[in-house]
Amino acid sequence: MWVNAKFLRVITNNFAAAAVMGLCIVTAPTKGIANQIGYQLNEVETAHVSRIKSYLNRISTMQARFIQTNPDGKTWEGTLSIKRPGNFRFEYDPPVPHTLISNGTWFIHVDRELKESNFLPLGRTPARFLLAKQVRFDEEVKLIGFLHKAGLIHLKIVNTEFPDLGYVTLTFNERPLALLQWRMHNALNQDTLITLQNARIGLRLNPELFKFVEPQQEDQDQD
Repeated sequence: MWVNAKFLRVITNNFAAAAVMGLCIVTAPTKGIANQIGYQLNEVETAHVSRIKSYLNRISTMQARFIQTNPDGKTWEGTLSIKRPGNFRFEYDPPVPHTLISNGTWFIHVDRELKESNFLPLGRTPARFLLAKQVRFDEEVKLIGFLHKAGLIHLKIVNTEFPDLGYVTLTFNERPLALLQWRMHNALNQDTLITLQNARIGLRLNPELFKFVEPQQEDQDQD
């Protein structure tokens, strides 16, 4: 099944997901984002951003537990697996029936409860930035905010091709440098937060994690 309203709600709040990249449909533009031309970094900030890009580009694989805080305050937990370029899997713990998969081309939402799957081109999601072969800020992904405070670095980014979908704020620990969380701000002025825990980098991941299997097929295999 191709993208429907329910899937748009999940994607908008998840990164989405964030994750990532939620449960709200994008119905109105995010004020001001479309008109922002990018944040002008000073020399110190440029050094921080260069260090972050190098760090992200060194990540070939990552696996972590995550906590997702939704706009209504409810939290979901699960396991995130990333294999760059192009692949990730958000596996939510029961009773949440959702799995989010990227296979390099499609962002796929699997609803195990309804036995439905929905597809959106990966390039239309904020996830494309972190899953790209080379992480960079260019004409498609612009840095529109920078904050360095209390040992944390926050980068606010927007997909200039689809600015009305909202923006993502990535938060890094400064030393040692590590991605801690990201916050997806959608067009209805609502935030979804993904916080990583026990992240491991450079481990070998099973390629089957990133393969899409129809929910009905999974059920049949278990019978």
